[in-house]
Amino acid sequence: MNWARGLRLLIVMGLLIAALRWVWKTDAKPEKVSLAIAAVVCAASIIYALFTYEILIQNQAMAKAASDSSDLMEKSLRFSHTPNLLYKTVSTKDPTFASAGTAIVPIDNADYKRAVVEFGGGGAQCEFVFAIISNEGQGAATNLKIEATYEVSDSSNPNRDARLVKQASVQIVPPKTATALCIFISKIPTPNDGVTLVASRLSAGDFYRDAIKEAPQKIEIYPATHHIEREADGVVKLA
Repeated sequence: MNWARGLRLLIVMGLLIAALRWVWKTDAKPEKVSLAIAAVVCAASIIYALFTYEILIQNQAMAKAASDSSDLMEKSLRFSHTPNLLYKTVSTKDPTFASAGTAIVPIDNADYKRAVVEFGGGGAQCEFVFAIISNEGQGAATNLKIEATYEVSDSSNPNRDARLVKQASVQIVPPKTATALCIFISKIPTPNDGVTLVASRLSAGDFYRDAIKEAPQKIEIYPATHHIEREADGVVKLA
């Protein structure tokens, strides 16, 4: 019990003692007896009410402390399982990313298979454009869904300008790793070739979200918040 509660109790006790003393000092008449009984009952009721109030205050404080502790634990658990997905578009001459500084796992779809064939066939001048989603967070990203829209200019194609929509899904992206989605293959790149992001949408969960059945996190990527990387000898323009 803190000093404020003790002070409240002392004040009430002092008032009750003063009231009982006043009753005691009155003349011994029947009214005095009734008054004394009423005073005792009133005193007991007030003391009981005061203790009940103090217990209620204490319980509220304990409940708040438990709630704060639960919130802190929930935030700690959520942080330890939360991914941090970063999106960028890169142009490379090696679609296998063998020399990459971090673990990049390409999505093995038809576009990527064609890129590997071109690369293995001695296409040293080919350039490959990928959308790379890296996980820089503390936890793994689960059920990652990618929908990327790009405008492409290809000087080797009669239909020079085209809009490509690429979709893919990845079951899990561990921390400090990345996944790569093949966007465009330029067999004979020229300065007139280019790949420009229109918009990209990511949807992903994590183990904590999945456990509590929380909706996946959705991320929108636009040119203003978009990062690009191109090798020093790259020709295809990125935007």
